Amino acid sequence: MLKDCLANFKEKYDEIGENLLIDNYVLAEGSYVLVDETGEIIEILEIDKNNDDKTGRYYEFAEMDYYSRLVDMNKPIDSNKIIHSNNYLSFFVKKWEINKENPDRKLTEDMIDDYYEILKNPRIKYKGKDSKDKEKRKMYEAMEEKYGKVDLILLEKQKNWIKTNLFLLIDSEKVRVNKSYLKIFLKCSMEQYKKESEKYVIPNIYNNNQYNVEIDNMTYGLPNDNIGLNSKKPYLENKTRKNSLPYLISADEVTLQKKFFDYLYNNVCEGKTNAYVGNGNVKCLSNDEHMDEKFTGYFLRIKKGKEVEIHDFDTIVGFDNKIIDLSIDTVIPIDYTKFKGALSEYYGDVEEIYKLKSLINNIFFSKFLNNNYFSDPKDIKLNDFRVKENLLKSRTAFFNWFYKGDTTIIKQIFDKVSMEIIKNTICNEYMIKAKEQFNLRCGILSYLIGGEKMADILNGIASGLREKINKNETCKIESDNEYYFAVGQISSYLLSLNKSSKRMHSLINPILNCKTDEKLKLQLGMLFKKYNYTIKKENKRFNNFSAMVLGYKAEGKVNDNMLVAGYLYSSLIYESNKEGEN
Repeated sequence: MLKDCLANFKEKYDEIGENLLIDNYVLAEGSYVLVDETGEIIEILEIDKNNDDKTGRYYEFAEMDYYSRLVDMNKPIDSNKIIHSNNYLSFFVKKWEINKENPDRKLTEDMIDDYYEILKNPRIKYKGKDSKDKEKRKMYEAMEEKYGKVDLILLEKQKNWIKTNLFLLIDSEKVRVNKSYLKIFLKCSMEQYKKESEKYVIPNIYNNNQYNVEIDNMTYGLPNDNIGLNSKKPYLENKTRKNSLPYLISADEVTLQKKFFDYLYNNVCEGKTNAYVGNGNVKCLSNDEHMDEKFTGYFLRIKKGKEVEIHDFDTIVGFDNKIIDLSIDTVIPIDYTKFKGALSEYYGDVEEIYKLKSLINNIFFSKFLNNNYFSDPKDIKLNDFRVKENLLKSRTAFFNWFYKGDTTIIKQIFDKVSMEIIKNTICNEYMIKAKEQFNLRCGILSYLIGGEKMADILNGIASGLREKINKNETCKIESDNEYYFAVGQISSYLLSLNKSSKRMHSLINPILNCKTDEKLKLQLGMLFKKYNYTIKKENKRFNNFSAMVLGYKAEGKVNDNMLVAGYLYSSLIYESNKEGEN
């Protein structure tokens, strides 16, 4: 999988070059200081969490920062891990480590001296006799031979400037004093930054050089991205192989892989956590963005940690943002002249999956789904427990559908999940929202599973029942669908007779929770006893409804779908004769 992703990334990288990594580079919070060769400060750029201004020298700082950062915090130049840069042209330190108000500030002049002493001759860092240090020393010497030795005059000048000005700078009002970074750069060519960066990166690019092997004069080793291996993690080794390491790659491959993960990291810092890799391209999108064209390739769900982490991977074939034959109908009529609902402008055809995603997010999950596909449950600040429970049950299925085009799981669970949410909405007194949820549910089920449209079914049932309850003689119910719709109608009518100042739709809860016809009739009987004092004996419509329901025996489980539809549908008992004719 990773090899295929790298092949696609390489095509794009060969076309665009290093700008592919720099153009979307995100500077960390802190103060960025650019100094010329005379020691004069050219510019100080302040970056905070809300900074989105990338004009001026932003990308110049971004490029210098990219070439000066550490491969890993466990592979610093400074053994004290206080100085976080990798070459003598730059100097990174947390402001808190040099702030005089911090009684525990750690950076000393001796540490600065040691840092530059190692940069004068990195062989000091790799002077050990074990295989790991020998390999690093060998790789460094190859880079030194390629790019030349350190410019000692420039190094000394930079060291002296840092020792003279660093503590004065933090004590002045030139930079913001907080716990972010202070990063100082020497103004010079970007080519020089690249060369000094390579001298550090190449010896440290592998996970651990003690695993390196040489085959036909080429070095192969274990990469450092998204993998860890040491004596404390023996379970990551494949003990049955002659070479127990997970996999080994060449120096060229590991360099390309590092750039690929750098690219992913830059995007995840911007909130673009969905990576699509294929067709010689890599495209990273946020949860609010969507693919514009059909896609076949690999999907990676990435997350920002100490490094970029791949949390999900899948192969996608023929994913298309376009939807065919999905329509939202007014199955349950809603009078939007009295209430401006979320769905009022969306009835009709839904032709793109991102629009459907927005409807489901808003109508079923109160806008909590889109940002919580992978959130820890305790971090989801959704007060309604029932909605939260169903969000957790279904979020993976929805994610696979919206971002991978895979409907396998959602087809199995959408019916149950959406009905549980609708029942909960009814019990919480949000009747308009419940009707909108039911209408949306019917459109999605028709699209996912097929069959006759619910609007046509309900219109036929309502017309049939309307005719029967208005006759002078009692008729019979002819199907389970008609029966459960009638039960919903009677339940709605009985609860409407509640004379309290606040009518509680939560009283329907015992009926919604019934699993058998026997219990359903028992609950209806209890409602009738509670409110029969206000029902006139000559109420023909109610009498016909009741007689038909009591005279019918349903088979199997309770049909929640038709029961809820009957409850939400406008009352056939209350409608005027004129409405009935219409």
